[in-house]
Amino acid sequence: MTPEKDLHYTLIQYLDFKDRPELSNIIKHSRIVYDKQWKFTGVVSDQRNLHINIKTPLTYKSILENELDLIKTLCFEIYEDDDDYMATSVGISILSSRVTTVEINEIEQEIIENSVYQAFVNEVSQMNLDPIEKSYLYEACECAMRNNRLAASTMLGCAAEYLLLNICEAFKIYLANHTSVNEVDNFERKVIKAKCAYNRLDEFSKRVESNVSLFQSLGFENPKLNFNFLDIIRKVRNEAGHPSGNTITSEELQMTFGNYQHFLKLAHKIITELPLV
Repeated sequence: MTPEKDLHYTLIQYLDFKDRPELSNIIKHSRIVYDKQWKFTGVVSDQRNLHINIKTPLTYKSILENELDLIKTLCFEIYEDDDDYMATSVGISILSSRVTTVEINEIEQEIIENSVYQAFVNEVSQMNLDPIEKSYLYEACECAMRNNRLAASTMLGCAAEYLLLNICEAFKIYLANHTSVNEVDNFERKVIKAKCAYNRLDEFSKRVESNVSLFQSLGFENPKLNFNFLDIIRKVRNEAGHPSGNTITSEELQMTFGNYQHFLKLAHKIITELPLV
C-alpha cells in the first residue's frame, strides 16, 4: 500500500470516528496525491515541504473547501513527517476522472479489513501483557493493516511462540505444586529447554492430552484442538519466513487473526490461573 493510500484510508476511518459520514463518503470518492516541493522547511537539514493534494469530483470541491480546516488538522495528525519531507499544506483540487466503482469497493474492503486488525490492537492495549508479547502483536497488526501478509504471519508466529513459552512456565509451576521433583525436571528438560518450537509444542501437547479435564476447567472446550491451532500458526510462520513461494490470502489472514484473538484470552487465563490451582 502506498503512503497516499495509508493517509486516504485512515482519513476515511477518522472521519467515520468523528461522526462525519457525509464527509467520509466524499473523501472515499476522492484521491490523495503527495506533491513534493523543492522548498526547504528549515526545520530539519535538507527536509523539504510536502503539499497534500486532495483531488475530488467538481461537485464536492466546494464542500471540502468549506471543511478545509478540519481536513488539514486530521491530515497533519495522520501524516508522519520524516527527514526528507514535512507536510506543510493541504489543498483541494478537481479530480480529472471519476473514481470507478471497483476502486471504491476496494477502498471499502480495505477499511473493513483494517478495522479487524485495529480492533485487535485496541484489545491488546487493554490486556495485561508484557512488552515483548505486545510488541510482536502490534507489529503483526500493523503489517496486516498494510497488507504485508507474509510479514504479519511471521510476527504473529513469533507472538504465538512466546505465548507458548509463558504457558509452559505456568504449567511448570502447576507441576511443582502437584507432582514430584523428577517430573518437574523432566518437563524442564523436554519442554522448557526444547531444541525447537516444534519439539516444545509436541511435548506440551502430550501433557495437555493427559490433563484434558484440567484445561477444560480453565476454559478450553477442546484442549487438543485449541493447541493444534498453535501448530498451524507455527507452520504458517515457517512458510512465511522462508522463501517457499507460498502466499497467504486476505481471508486466510483475517481468519487466523480472529482465531488467535480468541485463543489469546484463553491462554492468558491459563497463565494467570494455572499456578494457583
